[in-house]
Amino acid sequence: MKLWDKNLLKIALICVIIGITILSLMPPKSGIELGEHDKINHFIAYTIFSLNAGMLLDNFRKHLFFLPLLILYGLLMEYCQGFVPGREPSWLDALANTTGVMIGFILALIYRRLNLNLFK
Repeated sequence: MKLWDKNLLKIALICVIIGITILSLMPPKSGIELGEHDKINHFIAYTIFSLNAGMLLDNFRKHLFFLPLLILYGLLMEYCQGFVPGREPSWLDALANTTGVMIGFILALIYRRLNLNLFK
């Protein structure tokens, strides 16, 4: 992977982390409505998060090391919601986050196995 490809992925990963953090810790009456499909939104966000991280890591062992950290981040965001007025932690959201991380991990493995280059 070229250096600018990695830098672009790093910027995307930072944006995803910031976006997930802001949306997770924002009060519900903030004016931003994400629709009725809350669990699907969690799943998609964490799939993208894990896939992006997995594309940056250059081998399976590194990704396997970071996998629990990504899951822990999702659980931490749910826990922290308990301190935001009008929000509460949800085990179903945590499950959607964790499932998204796992699917993103699998997609990153497929990406690595097929040696895809999305920046050709």
